[in-house]
Amino acid sequence: MAEPSKRQRLSHINSSSQTSSKSLPSIFTDSQDEGLEGEGRFVEGSILRITMKNFLTYDYSVVHPGPNLNMIVGANGTGKSSIVCAICLCLAGKTAVLGRGDKVGLYVKRGCKKGHVEIELYKRGGNVVIFREIHAENNQSLWMLNDRQCSQKAVEEEVKALRIQVSNLCQFLPQEKVGEFAKMSKIELLEATEKSVGPPEMYEYHCELKNFRNKERELEVIEEPYLKVLYTTEERYTVKRSFYSNKISTSNSVVHPSQYLTITVDAEEKRQLEELERQQHLKTFQYIILLKVLALDRRDNELLAEKKGLSELKGKKRQLEQKISTKQDSLKQMEQNIIDLTKIEEETKRKNCSCKSKLTMEKVHLALETVGLTAEKNKLENDCREGASELRTTDQRKVQLTDQCKGLLKRAKAICKMQPDQSLPEDLRNAFSKLPDTLDEVDAMLNEERSRAECFTGLSENVVDEYNRREQEIKQMEKELEEKSNALNAYRQNISEAKERWLNPLKHLVEQINEKFSAFFRSMQCAGEVDLHSENEEEYDKYGIRIRVKFHATTQLHELTPYHQSGGERSVSTMLYLMALQELNRCPFRVVDEINQGMDPVNERRVFDIVVRTACKETTSQYFFITPKLLQNLTYAEEMTILCIHNGPHMLSPNQWDERAFVRRCLERKARA
Repeated sequence: MAEPSKRQRLSHINSSSQTSSKSLPSIFTDSQDEGLEGEGRFVEGSILRITMKNFLTYDYSVVHPGPNLNMIVGANGTGKSSIVCAICLCLAGKTAVLGRGDKVGLYVKRGCKKGHVEIELYKRGGNVVIFREIHAENNQSLWMLNDRQCSQKAVEEEVKALRIQVSNLCQFLPQEKVGEFAKMSKIELLEATEKSVGPPEMYEYHCELKNFRNKERELEVIEEPYLKVLYTTEERYTVKRSFYSNKISTSNSVVHPSQYLTITVDAEEKRQLEELERQQHLKTFQYIILLKVLALDRRDNELLAEKKGLSELKGKKRQLEQKISTKQDSLKQMEQNIIDLTKIEEETKRKNCSCKSKLTMEKVHLALETVGLTAEKNKLENDCREGASELRTTDQRKVQLTDQCKGLLKRAKAICKMQPDQSLPEDLRNAFSKLPDTLDEVDAMLNEERSRAECFTGLSENVVDEYNRREQEIKQMEKELEEKSNALNAYRQNISEAKERWLNPLKHLVEQINEKFSAFFRSMQCAGEVDLHSENEEEYDKYGIRIRVKFHATTQLHELTPYHQSGGERSVSTMLYLMALQELNRCPFRVVDEINQGMDPVNERRVFDIVVRTACKETTSQYFFITPKLLQNLTYAEEMTILCIHNGPHMLSPNQWDERAFVRRCLERKARA
């Protein structure tokens, strides 16, 4: 950076004017011959010259501000704020920014038909000169850029390229807007800060994130115009949007069980439905055939099990026959023994009467056992004959069913267009696995399907067309849902990338601001902090900057609002926040108009010291501080430029003003004192 320049500050006025502006270097040294050698100190976009003719209080005046702190001092009504208005209007600002007249023609000096403002901005490679001529009668303006007539749009683009934002309260704070700074919401303050000191792409990323988030919300809920119906298994939800108020109302109701309809239709539609039913029955018949084949296989296995049981019964029969034969042999042997029974009895009677009784009882028991075995033998013979007959019948039935199943299987494969040796497809296997296992359950299922099919004869005459239309709508909605799901995923990916590009630099920026802001407050024996505030990290339009301050040791930090702090405290907080932004040096200049009004002398002196220290650093940009008064014995710096505004009937014309003589008289008066 070059050394501070003490170049001449000139003010010109025509002979009929009674308003003048004079500028003096802060140490009242001679600077008549240094010209514009100090432009190296100016940041690109800084103001080198302001020319006003027939503008508000001025007939004609030229102001040359310095590259650092410019203190514009003058009594109320002299025209300090007129310079602020000239800067705003010449740089394509809106009249609403100034909070004064809403029509640009009101800024022409009273009694004049037109006036003009011209500003020269520093730019490497060639300065930019913007000229605006204002016509009071029709509120029209003539624009010129570097001595060439142009449109207002061209001026706006040039100003934007130089990062000048006269509509941003963090860069341009007119007198009528000072109180509005504390009224800014956290969201508005964040956006103003991003535009003022953030990288050029930071605010663009923020807007991009908000747009992505809005698109994401739209894709998360697929809305139909004015009506939306959603179904669950038990509930029906309806969302309606009013045609008049655009408000949304919702309702839900229970889904009733399906019921058969009884409205008759014509014969042609019935024939079509019967054809659909026949095709459905054909498909069902194919499944049934294959089911019966499987059922016959199961029946075959059951018959084999029964045959095995009969074989076991035959074996048992043979065992019983052998047992009976054994018993019969024993009986014959006993009958032979009975022949000599008389003799034995006579001998026995002589020997032991009891032996006769015993033998008689044994004979009776053997006779009874023989009768029982004979009856069991007859029963087993009958069971065997019946089992053999049933087995023969079952074998015959098995052969018939096997032949029938082979025929049905062959027919089913022909209907399904399958080769005779081809195995069952996977889809049919899956379908069969879901069907009942028994014939009774299959018959019940068939009856249910027949009942449903019979219901089709009672539908309205447009049911087929309605069905086809709904089917197409469903397919189209499924396609749209897939596309929107893909778009939603893409937006979420874009949000993640944009968030990383935006949030990390923003946090670093807010930390820098907080560091400066807190340091300024500590130097005033107060406390203050700045942080990035968000209730939900995913709601990017709800992010904001929160300023919290404490001016008394016994209180806690409170958020800066229009109501909690006093007017002076709000002014101090506003000024220190702007000074914290000043050191980041993103915008070419800042303008603050009469913000020290309402401050107590102690705070005003402290704030003034901070402004001088901060705005006079070589690394900071241009700063305009407008005030009607200054305290005595303030600290000044050589880098400051003081612009004194005077007006009245006895003012000297600028061409009669002798700066050297004025300085000499001041020094002589001081020496005599």
